[in-house]
Amino acid sequence: MSRLQGKVAIVTGGGSGIGSATAQLFAAEGAQVVLADLNSASADEAAGSITRDGGTAFAIGCDISREAQVRDLISASVERFGRIDILVNSAARFLMKGGQEASEKDWHEIFATNVAGTALCSRYAAEQMQRTGGGAIVILSSICGMRADPGYATYSSSKAALLMLTRSLAIDFGGWNIRVNSVSPGAVDTPAMRRELQRTNTSQEEFEAGIFQKQCLRRLLQPDDIARCVLFLASDDASGITGANLVVDAGYCAGK
Repeated sequence: MSRLQGKVAIVTGGGSGIGSATAQLFAAEGAQVVLADLNSASADEAAGSITRDGGTAFAIGCDISREAQVRDLISASVERFGRIDILVNSAARFLMKGGQEASEKDWHEIFATNVAGTALCSRYAAEQMQRTGGGAIVILSSICGMRADPGYATYSSSKAALLMLTRSLAIDFGGWNIRVNSVSPGAVDTPAMRRELQRTNTSQEEFEAGIFQKQCLRRLLQPDDIARCVLFLASDDASGITGANLVVDAGYCAGK
């Protein structure tokens, strides 16, 4: 349990769901972790859980759609720990609207966070990684960025953009010895997913019955399932991998 010993990692969206699970796993693997989240109270709670378990973490409130706040996040992380080795871009807006209903405001908001925010975090973190010889960036995309579903135009388009952003940044940052990869989860049991079920008046039982008919594995993915794959890509185990997308969907896309 020391694959990240001596590393400093920033996890955006670290207050809940996949981000929180990733931060906890990184800390258990020896990393010093910065948890950034729009909900600073959630980030504080997740960081507190890590420190109570003997890890090293601190929380910071951050709206990644605001460039000044992103710069502050990077500066605070370097001031606290001296360097940045890993960035996990997990923060996202879960705005699901179809093309026939999404407004100009909807499109601006989801791309400002999911795409521009991820790009800005990656840019400013990479500048620090360059100074210390390199690093690793992992971007959380989604299988929604690989296939289209009704009513998901806003979210799916933003996640598709992240797949190309991953490849583009891998090219841009490769000369700095910075690897950039993405993970595309399928359906994961997170607070965001449960909010979406409430929005669509879908019960957990109904959702699972439908998704299990489409997946190869008859179980709902958990945040830890995704966190372990993020850990692999962030660690030296994946030292030769960049510009890649790892699909973690319990086989949902296998027959698509």
